[in-house]
Amino acid sequence: MKRAYPIRVLVTGFGPFPGVPHNASETLVRLLATQAQFGANGIEVSTAVLPVTWESAHKAASSAVAAFAPDAVLHFGVSRRATAFEIESRAVNMCGQRPDAHGRIAPPMPLVRAGKPLLAPTLAPLHLIRALRRANVPAELSRNAGRYLCNALYYRSLAREGDGGPLAAFIHMPVLGDPSLRSRITMTQAVDGARILVQAAAEAVLRAKRQTARQGRRRYRDGSQTFHRLGRSGGPVGRERG
Repeated sequence: MKRAYPIRVLVTGFGPFPGVPHNASETLVRLLATQAQFGANGIEVSTAVLPVTWESAHKAASSAVAAFAPDAVLHFGVSRRATAFEIESRAVNMCGQRPDAHGRIAPPMPLVRAGKPLLAPTLAPLHLIRALRRANVPAELSRNAGRYLCNALYYRSLAREGDGGPLAAFIHMPVLGDPSLRSRITMTQAVDGARILVQAAAEAVLRAKRQTARQGRRRYRDGSQTFHRLGRSGGPVGRERG
């Protein structure tokens, strides 16, 4: 259904880093940019490949957000643990002791000074997972985004959203191309899955806008904090990864 105004979705991937000379998320983003057509559905998509460096990744993402002004951001990265799409359900305010693409190791300190220890996504993971599974694309919920650049980018994106920025989600995908790893998806399926996730993100944004219009609020969210993050016991759902 064509909408009266475009929903803008930014999709990012990462470049190579130690141990992963060919990053599948970079290939995914570049293929999505050339193959996917969203205009008929009222969706405008922009893509960016981010450097895997502690100093530049967040800056590059912030520049892409400032230039495109998206309603939602889908960050993609790779994980050697992943066999399918893994939708991350939280980000932690800490960086790990792993060298980036330039060999730099970040100091063991919070990513955002005085920031919350954990942040939950503003695009509901279960909404994204259900959209993928309806199309028979393997997808899981993860509650461990690691302590590398993926987690760092995710946390800072969610912190930005708290200041009125776009809704955000992070998706890990398999490394792909390594015969020693067991992946349940191919690159073709990954691109199809990314298209589905863009559509699902646009639906969440549109729903949030409609909810805001009904409630007369100036800011909007999609309600995902209560949709996916906490069970009756107050603990995060999903199985631990890594």
